[in-house]
Amino acid sequence: MKSELVEQIICPECHTDFSLKIKKKQKDEIIEGVLTCSKKHRFSIIRGIPRLVSDKQKDFIKTEDAFSSKWRNFNKSYHNKKWIEGQKKWFLERFGWKSTSKLNSFLKTRSKILDAGTGVGNSAKLFSSNPNSQVFGIDASESIEFAYKKYGKIKNIHFLQADIRKLPFKKNFFDFVCSDQVLHHTKDTESSFKMLSKLLTKKGMISIYVYRKKGPLREFADDHIRESTVKMSEKQCMNFSKSMALLGKSLSQLKKKITITEDIPILKIKAGTYDVQRFLYWNFLKCWWSPDVPFDQSVATNYDWYFPKFAYRHSENEVRKWFKDVKLKIIHFNEIESGYSVNGRK
Repeated sequence: MKSELVEQIICPECHTDFSLKIKKKQKDEIIEGVLTCSKKHRFSIIRGIPRLVSDKQKDFIKTEDAFSSKWRNFNKSYHNKKWIEGQKKWFLERFGWKSTSKLNSFLKTRSKILDAGTGVGNSAKLFSSNPNSQVFGIDASESIEFAYKKYGKIKNIHFLQADIRKLPFKKNFFDFVCSDQVLHHTKDTESSFKMLSKLLTKKGMISIYVYRKKGPLREFADDHIRESTVKMSEKQCMNFSKSMALLGKSLSQLKKKITITEDIPILKIKAGTYDVQRFLYWNFLKCWWSPDVPFDQSVATNYDWYFPKFAYRHSENEVRKWFKDVKLKIIHFNEIESGYSVNGRK
């Protein structure tokens, strides 16, 4: 933790300022210490990271445990250069930036940036191109450990372990907030989004990606299977996720196409020619597998879906209404099979 961070965060419990006690320091980084607010709420700094998740915040523990186990098992894969570049390209396409230079031009106009759900920190690193800005990467899971180890020495990035629904920041603090592939895993997607929107400055911008509701048969299968998988042990769900990846791989290796000659509206299936695996994946059953990533990452993608307690899906009308409710103008709206990527401005 960098010393100046204490001046920019507040107690997530009572919103009062912190005082800092340093126990161990290495150069400019506080490695061990204690943050205490004026109402005596205490939070530890452990291994360089402020731990701002209260013991009282239990409603998301199952989901955060799921992601913690994911990052423990797969953190090296997610710091792989090929994966980082692929995810950056996907991010730029979905949110309309199209190129790194255009994103960097936008970031030059931002001074305080929140990466809400940073995972292993790759997105925080992406947002740190403007050395005059400060990037705050938060995550409630153990991923924050791997983010800090990889990127914690970068001067304008701060990593904090905190809950999106109980953040240690004042209102109107950020001029850019991004929460990509995260809000649908919180207790309530809509209210979590609205909490983040309160942190925006005048003319601030927020970018979110949330899961899209799919056809009725896929939705039924998801709900039915998740009733069992969220109750599994980590090992059991990891094994199940591996089985789904193997199923996806076997279907892909058929190398067969299926042609739907006309729309089937009741099933939300559109006419067209599809690869058999992708057709089954999008319309009937999540069994992700891709030849473009290591097999473990296909397992992790299925685990991402089947183990977390919360994994909500939404309609376009729902998402648009959230932005309207908080008086944010939608300036970019992108729909793909899996979800919606939206930019909104105050």
